[in-house]
Amino acid sequence: MGTFALNYGENPQQGGFVTVDAGSQDPLAITRFTTPEGTPALNDAASMSWSTLQEFDTSLEVITRAAAAYEANTGESPKMAMLTTHGCPFSAVAGASDSVIKLAIENEFRSTFGSFLVTNVDITEQTAYKIRQWMGQDRPFLGIAAPLIEPPAAAYFLRRKGKCHLLANPELRNLGRQALRQEVMSHAIRGATVSQQPNPFVPVFPPEWDASLKSDMSLAWGVCASSPSSCITVVKDNMLVANASGHVQRVTASENAVLHARLTKRTDMLKGAAACSDSYFSFADAFDHLARRKIKAIFATSGSVHDETVRSHAEQFDVLFHTVPDSQGRIFYGH
Repeated sequence: MGTFALNYGENPQQGGFVTVDAGSQDPLAITRFTTPEGTPALNDAASMSWSTLQEFDTSLEVITRAAAAYEANTGESPKMAMLTTHGCPFSAVAGASDSVIKLAIENEFRSTFGSFLVTNVDITEQTAYKIRQWMGQDRPFLGIAAPLIEPPAAAYFLRRKGKCHLLANPELRNLGRQALRQEVMSHAIRGATVSQQPNPFVPVFPPEWDASLKSDMSLAWGVCASSPSSCITVVKDNMLVANASGHVQRVTASENAVLHARLTKRTDMLKGAAACSDSYFSFADAFDHLARRKIKAIFATSGSVHDETVRSHAEQFDVLFHTVPDSQGRIFYGH
């Protein structure tokens, strides 16, 4: 074990520190990440905050879960770029080329300020120059995690205030089910620490689904499984359309997913899209709100007393509705 003082905790008026397990076997443990120059990333802990490390952890959660779903359903993990802020993934793109970073930035440009970028694409000096052009000088990242960040690239991520934390780990090139979190997760409550095993579930979608639908649902599931509940995530053409997370009612999450698509002028992308819910639909209203927008397929769990009603609505709206038991496939995250 080792303890490093942080710049501050969740807020500037809070002290903070990080205690690491030097014996961790996780290839994506924070202790396995380095600066572009090759020094341990936590040597720079004094400039980090609690929030920096939380965003880093959320970013790893979303890219590893999405990669595991892609591997299980398409046979391989694509190039990916994800952006998170305040513990929530808000932009995610998958594809065959390095352009996924550009697309992820453009997909939700107004939310990029102070966000955390995670990608399995190397950040060369040339890539860093392009990112600076796409982002502009007044929209710095909080941090970036990538397999490689060339030392000259750091100059393109300087901030007027604070620091953009650059974290490199070549294991980000080897994403799949084996890269999922394996170690016990713990959280301090008053007078105790509660712990749980990591969620082992990775979905396998129906074999009759076409390749593009399996691909879209893999990304939707990966994002949904890494977001605060209640959550509805919508993906079309390997691009996140909406991630409505942290709602106390599932119907509100559905409504806000549709609203977000409208506000970002992507209502047309709802038709034929894949949507994922992190648990079952307690009532048909949340399902109907998506189905009326001609969502092509919805993944959720079963276990509601209204399951049969929801299934009948899926048939009525001609939606491909795939479920697994809630006891096996619920994907609450971040409680």
